[in-house]
Amino acid sequence: MKQIARRDKLKIYGDLLSILNEETSKDKVVLTRVQVRLNVPFDRLKTYITQLSGLGLIDDENSLKLTEKGKQYIKEYENVLDFMKRMGIAYQ
Repeated sequence: MKQIARRDKLKIYGDLLSILNEETSKDKVVLTRVQVRLNVPFDRLKTYITQLSGLGLIDDENSLKLTEKGKQYIKEYENVLDFMKRMGIAYQ
């Protein structure tokens, strides 16, 4: 059985916010689709959404719209990933 590398919260939050950003461009955010793309159990997904809402990165736990702070997080997160890639540091 193939072992999946563990992700830290920075990676999970970045991935989740990126997925939500992509999904909100569609007509409706479906949590099951987000869960599958993020590859986490549903109860853990709900916990992450609650945490992101508490941090002010998403507007509402029900609508899942990113705030400006959430969009800024994605931008900075992508900058960090790009920097690490240029330095030859693998972050997955």
